[in-house]
Amino acid sequence: MDLSDAELHTLNRCAPLQDLAVGQVLELAPFLRDHHRLAGEHLWWAGDPASDLWFLLTGQLHTVYADEVGEEVVTQLILAGQSFGEPALFLEHGERVVSVIALADCRVLSLPKEPLLRFLERHPPALRRMLEALSRMAVSQSVLFGQLVFHDIRGRVAYQLLKLADEYGIRTAAGVRLPVKLSQTTLAGLVGSTRESVNRALSALAAEGAVTRSGGAFVILDEVALRRSLVRE
Repeated sequence: MDLSDAELHTLNRCAPLQDLAVGQVLELAPFLRDHHRLAGEHLWWAGDPASDLWFLLTGQLHTVYADEVGEEVVTQLILAGQSFGEPALFLEHGERVVSVIALADCRVLSLPKEPLLRFLERHPPALRRMLEALSRMAVSQSVLFGQLVFHDIRGRVAYQLLKLADEYGIRTAAGVRLPVKLSQTTLAGLVGSTRESVNRALSALAAEGAVTRSGGAFVILDEVALRRSLVRE
């Protein structure tokens, strides 16, 4: 597979490749498969085989969990320079638990499990990064469970905004801008609540001067005020 210098640089940022030299990353080129999706199209569906690790080169995706009656919640945002698809990948007959949908036109690469495993065996730094990614995922799920149990909706919204700011935030004169496509419906899925409840929580946080929305993006104006929402009274 041919990759431009910019595309190779983006791939090199993805876990578990970020500690490797470009020449080492290029060892994967014969095994990578190229995919393109338009906004609104599925990359995979829940129930599909979990057979590949994926790398997002351009665009934005999110993962969606649906129950037996078709109710859906968003569980993760994925931006360019991120890998995804680790859950169930290393099970013998793993299946996808969530569906993945493009939020914008995307170019994505997939790497089958067996070439990935051989690559990890040859490159211990990549293996350590893969284990780190899996551990971070497990911690994130545990933290989310704790948020659902111990925090009200405002605290959960504040936590998620702070988490997104830490991962993607851009500091500006006005505050920390979140350069992600984040609707109230998406945010509701990330905090395990309804759009209406999230709207009320955001209104309360905006009234306190903690957060605002500018040009369609959230801007955190006061991180200290947001963190106060995490403390149970």
